[in-house]
Amino acid sequence: MGFEIDAKRGVANYYGVRTTNGKFGAEGEDDLYKWAVWDFDYNDLPTYGSNNLQHVIPANATIVSAELIVDVAFTSTSTTTDLDVGLYTSAGVAIDADGLITVSEATQTAIGTAGNRVNGAGALINKSIGSSAGELKVTPSVDDLTAGAGRIIVKYVYNKD
Repeated sequence: MGFEIDAKRGVANYYGVRTTNGKFGAEGEDDLYKWAVWDFDYNDLPTYGSNNLQHVIPANATIVSAELIVDVAFTSTSTTTDLDVGLYTSAGVAIDADGLITVSEATQTAIGTAGNRVNGAGALINKSIGSSAGELKVTPSVDDLTAGAGRIIVKYVYNKD
């Protein structure tokens, strides 16, 4: 699949078969809950953006849970790199930089083994994200990751009315 972004309007044009690109996030839902999933590698961490491709958690949504699943063990040259997972506006303003998963939860030990699952207990869990829509950002405590891949799953509820 190929796509291009129109420079004037920021509109995406798709060419060929359209499949889900987990890098930008994808949404699923049941009767009450919605969840978003981001797939990422150590050298392409999820971040807010201005290209309108990132999945957005709606304003006033209540975060039910957040988890990080380690698909490939994360390694770093310092061996002490931890991950913060939080929400930002598309303009880069932090809603809460570690509101989903904190560095004390996503430690190098926790993210250093494939198959591990890290359950977030940040300040946004079981709380509203507030009046701004949120985009996921994963921030390493030290910028020296050399390997690793994972996925973030955020479960939330919001009032559609």
